[in-house]
Amino acid sequence: MATTIWTGAANDGNYGTASNWSTGAVPTTSDNVYFTADYNADVTAGLNQSGVTIGTFTVDGYTGKLGSKSGYLQIDPGGAVEINTTGVSYVDLGNANVSLTITNTASSSAGNAGLYILDSNLSTLSITGGSVGFALNAGETSTVGIIKMTGGRLSVGDGGTVTTVTILGGTMNTSSSVVTLNIYGGVFKSDGSAAMTTLNGDGGTVTHNSTGTITTANVRGVFLDLNQSLNARTITTLAPSAGGSIAYDPNFITITNRSALTKPVTESWTDAF
Repeated sequence: MATTIWTGAANDGNYGTASNWSTGAVPTTSDNVYFTADYNADVTAGLNQSGVTIGTFTVDGYTGKLGSKSGYLQIDPGGAVEINTTGVSYVDLGNANVSLTITNTASSSAGNAGLYILDSNLSTLSITGGSVGFALNAGETSTVGIIKMTGGRLSVGDGGTVTTVTILGGTMNTSSSVVTLNIYGGVFKSDGSAAMTTLNGDGGTVTHNSTGTITTANVRGVFLDLNQSLNARTITTLAPSAGGSIAYDPNFITITNRSALTKPVTESWTDAF
């Protein structure tokens, strides 16, 4: 096991060129790989490195680019992945069941991200800053067990599979369904046919524009906004609590069941438009 740093000294942008690495050798099994602020040559070739299980993969202050839309950098990390970069990058983690932490990315323009990620078996995705796309481009698929957000922006395409999302800050946009959403702050937006099994809303805003059903909506401190789309939608069970609020048009929204309140509250109604 070695610590190896990308230097790009060969000036060919090739991950597979030995002289591009501080050890004089291409990273091999269990090596811990680093891209640092000291060396910022783009990685444009030798992109398929999926046949070697490295150790950790750390991008810290690197300003170069990793891969491209037409050719992701494919790696197979056995340990944690941490990314802090300002270069537009495309990274495919294959089937790695690891934790991925993102603190910064390149800036993004409308409809785009600064960092694009693929992984068919990601354990945890944690985002504190930057703009991230997960299976965002057409035809891409990816799976993640847990998403945690305290900042930044995450966009999930319709090829994503997402189990649990916890948001304390930042913004998540998804075209994929979510099993459980726990939101305490920030913004969550859905579109396409994205559904939600359980919404636990204790703060922030949920804008549900998709045609997918919310099976159970626990509306406590959250604002559940259903007025930004004319799509017909259903909430199977609405469970309101003091501090929560909901905006909807009964011409488009079906609330099948409404749980009884358990605490004294004051209700008021206003026209949403």
